[in-house]
Amino acid sequence: MKNTFLFLVIILVSSVTTNAQMQLNLLNGNQIKLESYVFHNHENYMDYSFINKKGKTKQSYADLNKVYSISLNGKDTVLYQQIIEDEYTVDEMSRIVMARQYSLKEYKPWWAFASGMLVGCGSMFLPLNGTTKLLIPIIYTTGMAFVRPANSYIRKNHETEMYDDLFVYGYKSTGRKKIFKNTTLGVLGGIFVSGIVWSTLYFTSEN
Repeated sequence: MKNTFLFLVIILVSSVTTNAQMQLNLLNGNQIKLESYVFHNHENYMDYSFINKKGKTKQSYADLNKVYSISLNGKDTVLYQQIIEDEYTVDEMSRIVMARQYSLKEYKPWWAFASGMLVGCGSMFLPLNGTTKLLIPIIYTTGMAFVRPANSYIRKNHETEMYDDLFVYGYKSTGRKKIFKNTTLGVLGGIFVSGIVWSTLYFTSEN
């Protein structure tokens, strides 16, 4: 049934002129402005071209199971389907995807980067052996993988949607990934900075 549906979608989008405004909307909330795209229905994926931040055209691909919809001149053609009963319905998934899109655009946990950098750098100066020094930022980063955006933050920006459990779930799931990513980058940056400091102190003392 899904293959038949995708075939109908291909016919629909093929009739659109090449100068249409096209956007790929993924289930994880990512939105990509497309230059062109081609469905490979039997292999269950699509490849597409897009212009990156440097203005260069790039090629990529997406598994159709990870695609929510394609927007053509602002009109959404939904590819997502509920295949089994335990999966989200189209309406439920639309609320989750919308929340993830908001989270990607507006949630910026810079505090996670700063705290990660402080832990990564500070642990290297503790009077401990090398293994323990590394173990501290690893444990911290692992713990931060479970931290999610606060309800107060979501309520401040989306007070009405706070009563929608699916919206809150989508927002927090994406926000949690951003917190973990920023923490990881901060920890690695802190360890790198501590290495520079230790090297500087070493060569200074040698001289």
